[in-house]
Amino acid sequence: MKEKLTCKKCGREGADDYPLVTIRTMTVRNGTGAQKYQALGEVLSVHLCSQCVDAWISERSKPRPQYLKAAKLPLLLIAVAITVHFLGLESVIRWVLCLLFGGFGIAVAISEFSRVKRETAEIRAGKGSFTRDHMIEELAASLLPAKNQDAHLTYLLRKRVLNEKQLDALCKEYSISKKKLASIRSYLLITPESEVNKGLKAPQLPEKKKGIFTAKRS
Repeated sequence: MKEKLTCKKCGREGADDYPLVTIRTMTVRNGTGAQKYQALGEVLSVHLCSQCVDAWISERSKPRPQYLKAAKLPLLLIAVAITVHFLGLESVIRWVLCLLFGGFGIAVAISEFSRVKRETAEIRAGKGSFTRDHMIEELAASLLPAKNQDAHLTYLLRKRVLNEKQLDALCKEYSISKKKLASIRSYLLITPESEVNKGLKAPQLPEKKKGIFTAKRS
């Protein structure tokens, strides 16, 4: 008799099993910028029912909540511009600062609102970077830990990682190194299920030498 799975989101029975691959990412910042170091994390499963997946997609496809989130930074910048206007600074400096903060706020608003409009349209259509599989990954990530110590965790459906045709899309959606993702795919294909989570390595960090980080080459 098939086991009845319980949805991690709502607790109802009748959920589907979604095997996930965790990618651990650590970012090291130094004088020349930031470097990302990625490695395979735990391979696990999450149980989700179709009702919760559909509800998540429906909620994410509504532009209004996304517009409200996107408006926070532009409104802050415009508020700063208004505050500067009443600081009593020299006329030229005051207007330059007002135009700087206000103009930047408007530019950010236009960019963010365009992004929300594009993303919500893709979510409703189930196309682009927001297929149903991607939305399942989003929902799973909202229910699982976002970090492990200093490493940020990304959750990918195992079937997508194993599908070579999906690698480019995954790299674009999650900013993961294609070379790293390809090596993880190869590892999963040749490693027995019982051995996958043994001997996991942390993201390879650079060696620190004379106050400068030098990345190890693998």
